[in-house]
Amino acid sequence: MKKIILIIATFGISFAGIAQDKYVTSANVAIGAHPPNYDEAKEDIDKAMASPETKEKPKALFAKAQIYIALQSVDKYKSSNPYRESFQTLNKLVSVKADYEKNTVDQLLLYCAALYYNDGVKAYNDKKFADAIDDMKNVLKVHDMGKRFDKLPPEIFKQYDTVAADASLTMANSAYYSTNYDEAIPMLTNVKNNPITKTPSVYQCLVDAYNKQKDTKNAYTVIEEGRAAFPEDVTLRNYELNYYIASGKQDELIKKLEEASAKDPSNSDLLFNIATTYLGLANPKDGKKPANAAEYTAKAEDAFQRAIKLSPENGGYNYNFGALYFNEATDINEQMNAITGSSAADLKKYDDLKGKRDAMFIKSAPYFEKAYSVFSAKESSLKGEDMRTYKSTLLALSRVYATQSKLDKSTEMKKKYDSLK
Repeated sequence: MKKIILIIATFGISFAGIAQDKYVTSANVAIGAHPPNYDEAKEDIDKAMASPETKEKPKALFAKAQIYIALQSVDKYKSSNPYRESFQTLNKLVSVKADYEKNTVDQLLLYCAALYYNDGVKAYNDKKFADAIDDMKNVLKVHDMGKRFDKLPPEIFKQYDTVAADASLTMANSAYYSTNYDEAIPMLTNVKNNPITKTPSVYQCLVDAYNKQKDTKNAYTVIEEGRAAFPEDVTLRNYELNYYIASGKQDELIKKLEEASAKDPSNSDLLFNIATTYLGLANPKDGKKPANAAEYTAKAEDAFQRAIKLSPENGGYNYNFGALYFNEATDINEQMNAITGSSAADLKKYDDLKGKRDAMFIKSAPYFEKAYSVFSAKESSLKGEDMRTYKSTLLALSRVYATQSKLDKSTEMKKKYDSLK
């Protein structure tokens, strides 16, 4: 996101000051001339600051700060950013004598902070993140001098609170986009806790930073806080769902998915996730199906149907729905293979199971065929998960067609699969 450069207020700074030695005097005379003699003013104040007897005297420091600020408006010197030297000098002056020419010094400090802010914005927009952080630190340094500005009108310093908050946000984003997560996390936490910069995107970056460091516990804490603060934010919702998926907490996951789908009923991805989660509940990894497995399977079917209705050309949805029936057929086939007797009762049981198995294969076929149609149309560009799903589709169709005695089609699918190896 591009940052906006601050419009710098005109402070009407006066260049007054009584010389403490001849070079300070001549520098002030040069800068106060009409027109100002910038070269001479710079040369003389530099000479004054080179003297151990002068360089830490308040009047000399004050003169240098004013002169270097003035140089900032001169084309010859602007590119070297003399305001930065002025800022360092002002900090030295404040440490030497905090109340020296306080009104003017305060104006100069705020002016320097505005210039640092604008440079920080430019650096951030140019993706020079280390420079942006360094510049914004100086904006905050002035803001941290808050007690100096207690006589300013409240609305002015309130505005500066916003500028400082945005400077902190720029620093946090700079560290984050530099993938320096150790530095970014405390910065993002700081801006998250500031009402001025508390936004969904800050939570998103902070969650991602924790995830990149594999700190699941803190990531989840931030997710929950962000969801409470911004319940309608889709990205934070997806982070929450991904957390439950990764943690294997399917009961909690399905509840969150159903809540999300109720708010966003046209989101086919949510319905697909609901379907696959119900399938996971019906067919746990330990192989021990729950008593209500049939109920879970029925809910998975319903969610698949609604997802495909919304996105009929999604090959992955169609393949997975077909796989639901295909896997049921496979389970029934295992029950058939377990029958070893040859009694009339055994044969009847076998035939009954075969009828159910074949019915499941038949139910799976249209969805596999649709997946095949979708994937084969872009076969040359398939890769990754899509290619793996396509190949699984071919194998499934080969078997389905074989059970239906469509051996030519079965062979065609197998040859197509072999050609992709």
